[in-house]
Amino acid sequence: MATYIWLRITLSYCVVGAVITTLLSAYIQTVSLPTISLIMTLFLFIGVYNAEVTRRYTGLNSYLIKLSHQKHHDF
Repeated sequence: MATYIWLRITLSYCVVGAVITTLLSAYIQTVSLPTISLIMTLFLFIGVYNAEVTRRYTGLNSYLIKLSHQKHHDF
């Protein structure tokens, strides 16, 4: 279970990196593999760092409990 939560934190940052990469590629209208690799690697490292900080200071089970208690507001 802890691995699932850790991957969930890490991969959420990878999704953000993928969106930014897609928007950047659409803006410059070319596919630059070094740029894509750099952005995706950067966001992977950010995700791993945040997952480790969460694991070390909050605890992954506590993080999941906090996540489940959040309420979504309809605006």
